[in-house]
Amino acid sequence: MPVFFEAKIKGIRHKQRINPYYQLKQNLLPAMRDDFDYDDDLAYNDYDDEEEDDDFGMTFEEDLYLMIREKLRDTIQEYKSQYPTLKKLESSVNSFKVNAKNTDDSKFYPLAAKLLSEHIKPLTEESEEIQEIYDNMQADIARFKNQRAHGYEGELYLTA
Repeated sequence: MPVFFEAKIKGIRHKQRINPYYQLKQNLLPAMRDDFDYDDDLAYNDYDDEEEDDDFGMTFEEDLYLMIREKLRDTIQEYKSQYPTLKKLESSVNSFKVNAKNTDDSKFYPLAAKLLSEHIKPLTEESEEIQEIYDNMQADIARFKNQRAHGYEGELYLTA
């Protein structure tokens, strides 16, 4: 069934027969080509059953440790004006350094998280807020031993 295209150009009516499939192909293929990511879509030869890593080669341990630090930092930034005791926690976290040379990622990051936890534990006696942060952080630290553990679900370690 032929399809006609009508247009009025400069007052003259034009009628042209077009092939709808050809027109569809011409309109869609360039857009589809732009959306096709050859690296991702054709990389089935190195496919494995584990989740795809979008973390640029980070190990689980490194990713988890960085997430813990980020949640801790964000929690302090969010609530330090509300709870003055968090300023002590902030200075304690900022002064925290790990010295564990010649340790691979699978051992370094769990050790760093444990040492960070021990570093802020004395502050838990000073306020309930720091105790809550510490307890919620422990749930995430437990994931180093069991990756399938849920950890702490919130984005911040403190609930208002």
